[in-house]
Amino acid sequence: MNKKMILLVLASLALVFSGCSKKMPIALPGSSTTGNGIPAGAINAGSIDGNVVPTDNNVANVNSKSSFQAGKISSKGKYLGTDGVSRSGFKMLYFASDAYTLDDDQMKRLMSDIPKLKSVAAHSKLLVEGNCDEFGTDEYNHALGLKRAKAVKTLLVSAGIDANKIDTVSYGESNPVCTVNKPACHAKNRRVEINKN
Repeated sequence: MNKKMILLVLASLALVFSGCSKKMPIALPGSSTTGNGIPAGAINAGSIDGNVVPTDNNVANVNSKSSFQAGKISSKGKYLGTDGVSRSGFKMLYFASDAYTLDDDQMKRLMSDIPKLKSVAAHSKLLVEGNCDEFGTDEYNHALGLKRAKAVKTLLVSAGIDANKIDTVSYGESNPVCTVNKPACHAKNRRVEINKN
């Protein structure tokens, strides 16, 4: 009986950790390989030695989910472009892979919208929407999206917006802005959008 129980526990742990496993690096077009077999310039959260990696130059129809505006991503997988606004006109906030804290550049984006956000919150509610890329389990992505939304709500409250005027929601991976299988596209989906509720 003890052997069966141990095997059951080990199998359960294997399932749990498989949903949070590291992703394989993705080679950029025309890249060479390093000595350890990983493509030079490979994109894997934290594995590019802090360098910004250029992405595709596919700029076909930027309003389509099946294409995306060219941009760059950080070594941690955060989209570095300055495009992207919510349907209510507020700047989208981008996150590193598996992260829910805003970097300094994203804090500046948020702070530049505070006057408009305060104005909207004076007469209606705001909805802070957390989103993720497609990697990880549905449960993990839902939880991560909610953490991202709550982190932004905390910043809005600290900037003087009444907490009762802010709702949060997580869409996990179910609401992508881009569906092209490219690193910059995945990075654009790691975001928070703020909209009128």
